[in-house]
Amino acid sequence: MMNVIETVKTLLTESNVLDAFNGGIHVDYTEAADSDAGLYSTGPVKIGEDVIGNPKYRMNFQLYTGLRGFTDYDRQVNSDAMAALTYYLDSKRGSAVDEVVNGKTYSGKILSVTASNAMLYDVPSGDYADGVRYQLQIAVEYKIRTEE
Repeated sequence: MMNVIETVKTLLTESNVLDAFNGGIHVDYTEAADSDAGLYSTGPVKIGEDVIGNPKYRMNFQLYTGLRGFTDYDRQVNSDAMAALTYYLDSKRGSAVDEVVNGKTYSGKILSVTASNAMLYDVPSGDYADGVRYQLQIAVEYKIRTEE
């Protein structure tokens, strides 16, 4: 059983695009080092229901990644990786999720998962040679079955 946050973390971890992140992908935490990433969620927002009353939600995430960014080549490789991650995540529609709502567990699925707005966000030490941090926005829409 994995909720939406755990599912997105698993999808990111399974992606060969993020193989460079041997420091791991943390939830709500990022180290300043290269090869480390942090996934931050903003919480679910109900966006609608299907015809029988099953709720649809959207959860937004920020993925912060520590990468090399000293040269134009490094930054181009980083941009290409962020684009590849966008395409990979788009292919993960239909992934299963389980959510606990009011103390009861419901199963559901991801309707869409998109990544956008990848940008160089920070130079933690002030020196590009020490690595840079990118920010990528991820949006997940999912439905859970509360009505049969």
